[in-house]
Order: sequence, then structure tokens, then C-alpha cells
Amino acid sequence: MRELLRAFDYVTRELKDGRDVALDEQDLAQRNGGGGPAGPAQEPAHVRKRVERAPRRRAPDAGKGVEARDDGPAALVVFGDHLGRIQPIPPSTDGIYNGALDNASGCATVLAIARAITFAPPKRSVIVAFVTAEEQNLLGSRWLAEHPPVPASRIAADINLDSVNRWGRTTDLGVMGLGKSTADDVVRKVAADQGRTVHGDPHPDRGAFYRSDMFSMAHAGVPPVAVKGGPDYVGRAKGWGDEQALDYERHHYHQPSDEYHGDWDLSGAVQDAQLQLIVGLRIANAARMPTWTPGDEFEAARKSASR
Repeated sequence: MRELLRAFDYVTRELKDGRDVALDEQDLAQRNGGGGPAGPAQEPAHVRKRVERAPRRRAPDAGKGVEARDDGPAALVVFGDHLGRIQPIPPSTDGIYNGALDNASGCATVLAIARAITFAPPKRSVIVAFVTAEEQNLLGSRWLAEHPPVPASRIAADINLDSVNRWGRTTDLGVMGLGKSTADDVVRKVAADQGRTVHGDPHPDRGAFYRSDMFSMAHAGVPPVAVKGGPDYVGRAKGWGDEQALDYERHHYHQPSDEYHGDWDLSGAVQDAQLQLIVGLRIANAARMPTWTPGDEFEAARKSASR
């Protein structure tokens, strides 16, 4: 338990840049009004900036993992946007596709979760992968699914992260692919500890499950965990969350204006990251791996996967 609390504390501090947090779940629940370990986190967080040089790699080399020491590692998978500049450069912009929210924010969250896991190493190994070119027919994740570091049948679950929630804490949690596997049971329990309700994709008509990297892993038989808080926000009117998301999609999605601003409220991102951390650790420590719901379209892929 002590190691778990250290990990929980770390991911909170990493994403909130040193904000004081509680070190036991009871105190965390009290801080959250009895709602579990999320903590109130009312004020915006700050982003810690560091620039390092890294060697260039071909896209297939982007996924890195550790050697499995058991029969079922868990996987954290995130995709990265963007590359290059828009031409011609629009007036009043530098033309750079910064991709701050989509998806530097998701990459930073995976790094924070991965580091936090080192404080409470689970029974199963954890594979951390950064894949590219989701919008180019899932190029990076398809390569990972076809060339996993261990057989796909031994990967317990794919915890898939995209851009984070930058608008604050939520009272609910959307789960893409809800009902497809027993991994949902773990998500529901952790969300309940946070005082949040669980529902499916709030926009199923967009087919996000089949356009995201989790589809590649599901096609290889690996059950997904893909969650995001919202669209109901603490202290906000009904529909406010959808308005913020629509404004981002219309004016900043895949645009040079997708930049970090100091008014981001990352308390909701922390809330989701805490859930992803705990869900990942519980799956990685469980006696059995998650299973597909009988009759699900991807169940056969798991059964036929080579061991």
C-alpha cells in the first residue's frame, strides 16, 4: 500500500507541478468531499518545461517496452501529433503545428504515469509505447500490434491515452468501447471511488473507437481501456463541456493555435491520470487478465492469437 500511495502521489505532483497533495486515500477522499482519491484540485496547474536532444528514430522504433517477467504485461499506449509547419504560414502565426493539447499533453501524462509506476512495480511488466501517425491509417499502432515486444495474447490490456482534459474536474467519465471487456469492471470501481459516474462514448456517431490506436490493439486481441472525463464539469452548467470541446475542434484542432496557455485547468487531467494509474496497477496485479465480452467482435482475435 505504501508503494501504491507513493505512485499515486507522484503522478499528482508530476502533473500539477508540485502542488501539495495528501499521502493517504482517506485524506484524499475527505479533500474530495467523500468522493474518493481524486482531490479537489480547483486551481489550474502549471506545465514544467524541459528540452532535451533525442536521437531520431524511424516510426517502427517508437514503441519501447521492458521484457515481460510473467504471462501478461499491461500496456500504456499514446500517440503523438504533430509534425512540421503549415504552408503558406497564416498571418499572425508562426505556422508551427505545436500540438500542445493534441497530443503533447497525452505524451506528458504517459511519462508521468510510467514514472509513478516505478514506485509500486506490479506483478506484471508494463510496456510503455509512443506510436505515431494515427491519422495516417493508424500507422504506428498497427506496426506495434503486428510486432509486439511480447505475443499480443500475453498483453493484459491496452490503456490508451489521447489528448487530456484541460477544462477542469468532471463528475462523469466517458469510456470508449464500454461493454466490450471485463476491464470495464475495474474502471467502474475506480471511477466510483472518485465519485464519478461512467457512461459510454458521448459521441458514438463519430466512430472514435474504430479510428483510434486502440482499434489496432483490439484487432490483435488486446482489450482496451480508453477513458476521458466529461462532458459534465464540476460547477458548470449542463452542456458547457460540449461547448468547450466544440470550440477547440473548430478553432484549434490540428491548427498552429494548438498551444499551451496559462489558463489551462489541468485538475481534470490529473483526475483522469490518477484513474488510469490505479486501473493499470490493478490490472497488472490481478490474478487473471481481462477478457472480452462473449460474442464481442474481437473475442476471436484473442482466442486465436499465438502464445
